[in-house]
Amino acid sequence: MRKVTGVLVFCLMIGCWSTVETKAEVPAVPFQTDIEPPNEQDREKDNKHDLYIDGQLQTYGGSPIFDHGELFVPIQAAIKVLDDKADIDNDAAYADESLVDYLEENDHIEEVDGRDVVLVRTLQNLGIRAEWLDDPGRLHLETADLLTVNNLKIGDSLEEVNNKLDVHWNTGFGKLADYIGFYGDNQEFTYTDRYGKERTGKVPDIQLEILENSLSYIILSSSEYETTRGISVGDTLFDVTRSHGSEFINETADGKTIYIYHVNDGSLWFIADENSEIERIALWGFQLEGFQR
Repeated sequence: MRKVTGVLVFCLMIGCWSTVETKAEVPAVPFQTDIEPPNEQDREKDNKHDLYIDGQLQTYGGSPIFDHGELFVPIQAAIKVLDDKADIDNDAAYADESLVDYLEENDHIEEVDGRDVVLVRTLQNLGIRAEWLDDPGRLHLETADLLTVNNLKIGDSLEEVNNKLDVHWNTGFGKLADYIGFYGDNQEFTYTDRYGKERTGKVPDIQLEILENSLSYIILSSSEYETTRGISVGDTLFDVTRSHGSEFINETADGKTIYIYHVNDGSLWFIADENSEIERIALWGFQLEGFQR
């Protein structure tokens, strides 16, 4: 069987983004980015493992450390991820005190090769999601499942989605997608066509796609829903960078500004108008070629 992948094509005129069948090793993208992907040869020469917190590459404090079969991170990384977690979880045990004091009081700080470190297993016990990936070796730490919204999660099956929402499903109309789903009311959405003319259409509160019985995207057009880091339609791109970080791809399409954040297993897309106000948010089980992490 020929391997295929779901890719992004903007169809803002009718309020849908759909999948197109293509060879997995040469995915199509909705536009060409001028940003150069990371140089993998330089990374290999560096011989260090990358560390990501909520999809943001950490360039300070050092890399993950293996010692006697255990995986550690430098204390700077441990403090940052716990601090970020406390920002969205007021019930965290460490939310109202100094993180250094908390880690010291609970004997969570260890020493490896003269460096203060914290076990990744300890961070997991404190509510941090962690996943190690190979080729190249890298560690993802997450304060929450970034590809989840309103109990929907990228990768959910059709049955799981139907158990959570009463979605109106249409077939993929000959596309690779099995089903395109719509939920909620319709919202007005304006865009600029290829001839520079402004047009207006309707988009649903939530649009979903099922591909091979797996939820492949979630597109939000209503302020009733927010990302796990608290961003919703109506917020600004400044709010996005404050909550999701400063490392993103900045693109434009149909008169919109788009901030693309690559995270573990997918990406987050924030689509804003000329005033930098968020109009739509997309969660994808997809990453642009060359920016996978």
